[in-house]
Amino acid sequence: MSTLKLEASTASKLIERLSSDDKFRELFSTDTLAALVELGITPDENLRTFVGTCCSKITLADKATIVGAREKIQSMLTSGADQSVPMLDANQAGGRILK
Repeated sequence: MSTLKLEASTASKLIERLSSDDKFRELFSTDTLAALVELGITPDENLRTFVGTCCSKITLADKATIVGAREKIQSMLTSGADQSVPMLDANQAGGRILK
């Protein structure tokens, strides 16, 4: 099972970019691996598997929502999320919450 665990500084950069940078948000949505590499993450087999399994068809939440959930997202990204992807996507159906 692949996991994603980021260093605190990398997670913080990811959240900052997702909450402020439209070009980065587009890249993250269309090529998540390239966006993570842009942050300085070395793509190993585990990361490729995680992204391939868990990050397809991403629709990001709006910037304000990401800012509001910053602490929860930071915690998820630094604790070693398994294939339960951090919920960075939009709550379009009204049924998803950050866990």
